[in-house]
Amino acid sequence: MLSACRRILKPGGRLAFFTIQPTPGLTGRDRRRANAAGPGSGAVRTSYQSLLRTAGFEKITAIDSTADYRATQQRWIDAGARHEESLRASMGDEMYSDRLNSRERTLAGVDEGLLARFFYTAQRPVVPSKMTATN
Repeated sequence: MLSACRRILKPGGRLAFFTIQPTPGLTGRDRRRANAAGPGSGAVRTSYQSLLRTAGFEKITAIDSTADYRATQQRWIDAGARHEESLRASMGDEMYSDRLNSRERTLAGVDEGLLARFFYTAQRPVVPSKMTATN
């Protein structure tokens, strides 16, 4: 997918995205626990910086936004509790419970130091202009 993103960007174009991922530097056991606690999209076998480089991006930045993400997850859980009755009525019991469980599992993963939220940016290389030789 990252290669496709690079292809559609004009030279010098920038890509930006957030992701929830295992905290860098975890042991194999803790990485497996992080993958179970977080969303499936975060379960990558290598670093996002490596994936971006392999896809042909440069000027890669990674900003840790875990603290803000943790606060937002807590607010979602609190708001869900305040509006539980109406949410269950509109979403159904199963969907409400699934979302609440997912948020609580992710929050626990953050609190245990297993999950982190990062904001990545990367740039498609600028193609050097072709110089024509003149006689």
